[in-house]
Amino acid sequence: MMRWIARRLVPNTAAEWFAARLGARDDHLERQFRHWLAADSRHAEDYALCEIAWEVSREPAALLPMPMVRTARRRWVRGGTLGAIALAAALTGIAIWFWPVRTDTWTTAAGEQRTVILNDGSRVILNTRTQLTARISWHARQVRLAQGEAFFEVSKDPARPFTVVTPLGSARAIGTRFDVYVAPASLTVTTEDGRVLVRNAERGSGVTVDAGHRAELRAGQVQADLSSVDLNGALSWMARRLDVNDEPLEVVLRDLSRYTDLPLRADTPAIGELHVSAVLRTGDMAALKAVLRGAFGLDVEERGNAWVVVYPKSGPDPKRRTPEH
Repeated sequence: MMRWIARRLVPNTAAEWFAARLGARDDHLERQFRHWLAADSRHAEDYALCEIAWEVSREPAALLPMPMVRTARRRWVRGGTLGAIALAAALTGIAIWFWPVRTDTWTTAAGEQRTVILNDGSRVILNTRTQLTARISWHARQVRLAQGEAFFEVSKDPARPFTVVTPLGSARAIGTRFDVYVAPASLTVTTEDGRVLVRNAERGSGVTVDAGHRAELRAGQVQADLSSVDLNGALSWMARRLDVNDEPLEVVLRDLSRYTDLPLRADTPAIGELHVSAVLRTGDMAALKAVLRGAFGLDVEERGNAWVVVYPKSGPDPKRRTPEH
C-alpha cells in the first residue's frame, strides 16, 4: 500500500501536493491543501497544470518501474508516481496545446438582457449592448468583456481561476458574485459576495474588492479607486430599473442611453445640471418623459439621431425640483 511522508513534513510545491493527494486522502491533508491554495493566487494555476499533465501522462507512467523511492525531502512515494510527475512536467506544454478548449461568444442589443450558463456551471447575466466571449479550459476559465456590463455568479473551483479580461484591466475571482461594467474610458467592478482582484491591464498592481465595495479604474490610472457602494442601487439594472439618487440629469441621460436606440442628451448645460432622484425603468421612454414633465416641466424631442431634453417653448423656465418616486 502506498505510504506517504511523515505528517510533520508538508508539501511545498504544486507537484508535491499533487503527488501527495494521489494517495489516500484524509481531512488533515485536505485542510492543509486548502490553506496552501489560499496562500497565493498562483498556487491554483500551478496545481491545475499538474492535473492536466497527469491526465495526459497517466498511461505512459503506468509502464514505469514501481520501486519505493526516497525523495530528497524525506518523503516516500512510488517510483511510478515520481515518474508520472516528471513526465507530467515535460508534457505540460503539449497537454495544454492539445487539450480541447471551448470558446463561446454572446452579444446583446440596445435594451436587451440575456442570461447564459457557461460550461463550468457559472451563470452570467448580460446587460444591454454587451459583447462577451468565454474560453473555458481544463486549467483556467477566462471571459473577455469587450464592452458593456455583465454580472457573474462563479461556480467554485479553486484549481481553475476565473478571470474577466477587459480593455483596461482584469477582474479575477475563484468563487463569488460580482458585476463588471466596461465604459469607453473606465472599468467598474462591484462585488456582491466574496472577493475580486482588480488589476490594470498594463501593470502588475491590483486592489482587492470585498463584498459591498466597488473598484473604478479609469484610463491612465495605475490602480483602481475603492469605495463602498449601495448594492441594491448598483445592481438594480438586473431588475430593469435605474435607481438615481441626486444625480445630475446629464449623467442620468447618459446611463439611460445604454438602453435606447437613440442617445439621450440635454439641450443646454443648465438642463444637464439639474439634479434628479428617481427610480426609472430602463428603456421606457414614456415613463422618462412623464418624470421629466412632472418634475421639471421639460419636454423630450427627437432631433435627427438623438432624443433631446428641452425647455418647453412656452411658459416659465422650470425650477429645480426632485421628483418623488
